[in-house]
Amino acid sequence: MKTLSPSVCGETILREVLGSEEMEKRLKDGGIGYYWSPNKRDYANGCPMRREALGTNYAIAIERAGLLNRHLDAWRKGRDAPKDLDLTPDFGSLRWLVERYKRSRAWEKVSERSRPEYERAFKLVLDYPTKTGGTLGRLPANSMSGRAADKLYVGLQKGKRVERRGRQANICIVRMARAWDTVQRLYPKVVPAENPFRGVELDHGKGTTRPATRDEAYALHEALKVAGLPHLAAVPLICFEWHQRPENVIEGHLTWSDYRPAERPDAVRIVHHKTGELVWLPLSDEDGPLFPELTAYLDSLERLGVPIVLLKPRGKKPKPARPFKLRDARTRVRRAAKKAELPAHLTFAACRHGGLTELGDAELTELGVMALSGHRTPEAARLYVKRTETQRMIAARKRRAWVESGSNDERSEAESQNGAAAQKSE
Repeated sequence: MKTLSPSVCGETILREVLGSEEMEKRLKDGGIGYYWSPNKRDYANGCPMRREALGTNYAIAIERAGLLNRHLDAWRKGRDAPKDLDLTPDFGSLRWLVERYKRSRAWEKVSERSRPEYERAFKLVLDYPTKTGGTLGRLPANSMSGRAADKLYVGLQKGKRVERRGRQANICIVRMARAWDTVQRLYPKVVPAENPFRGVELDHGKGTTRPATRDEAYALHEALKVAGLPHLAAVPLICFEWHQRPENVIEGHLTWSDYRPAERPDAVRIVHHKTGELVWLPLSDEDGPLFPELTAYLDSLERLGVPIVLLKPRGKKPKPARPFKLRDARTRVRRAAKKAELPAHLTFAACRHGGLTELGDAELTELGVMALSGHRTPEAARLYVKRTETQRMIAARKRRAWVESGSNDERSEAESQNGAAAQKSE
């Protein structure tokens, strides 16, 4: 019997298969029989179509095999197509709720940078084990209560590598609350109006990132150079001077084409991936360079690839440079800082906070800070401009200058005149 194998691409490939590697089986009467059969992988994937005898007429067999192939192609495409989420067995469960949220307009507003964080939080919640041996994601959404959400929050704080994962647990509850609100509005009869994730008493740490001083940021830069990491040594300066987020620099988002491009050779293009803001920073003005130490260092740095910060491989066999992994970069920073006897709080994030705080020390307005930092709102910018002794000293000096200028006496005189006029009118 001759096999008319199904094709992935339709009748053209089918005829090519028939023209070569034909398998024959002679029938008792001396003729040749033909049949059609799906591939083994199709059977394994649940294909409902089965092997079919096509007779002994070659032309009729070809025609029938072509029709069967088209049906098979349609089944393969349908298997890969997204199915209606509401027709799956998970309908109404917490897993369905999260997936429905990710297909809503609310998810479209979540930036690409933030989505992995959301995904991790959802996975921790949905994969959380239940007493019955299942996972939380399988449970119906309407079975979730406020008490269950409180117990979940306590359980999520228990870590394996660290004693307490407070921040991660907070993120999980906040993300689930947002997903619940979104889907409840779309499916009010399936998802209860009372959101069990709202009102969970979250624990917040009292500590904040301590901003690095200019001297500390440059000391970390020198420590990384001594450690043999010249490209990673650029990160504390970039974070401090240009206020770019450390993970963006480490992951290779700042490229050599951003630095002194042909269309603007005296500027650098900084893209803040969290907010999507694009900031063109001038590198000099009529008085000279604005970031002389950083630009001089970058101009002398070896270009290993498109991104500015790359890890140069070691060994006899040449390999292409690659971006640092975030965890690996942090480990190398801690090691270099410790060897240089630098304070434990000195990180790339501390350098960025320090650079933003220096803007406050320089008495920039909120608009000036936002123009350099890429923040969209004054409220967001204020979180990074820490209050310092320098700012208090400047404020106190301005106050003293105001007092000594006699403005206080003029104000007192004006108030006395207003008071006398008021008494007269009475």
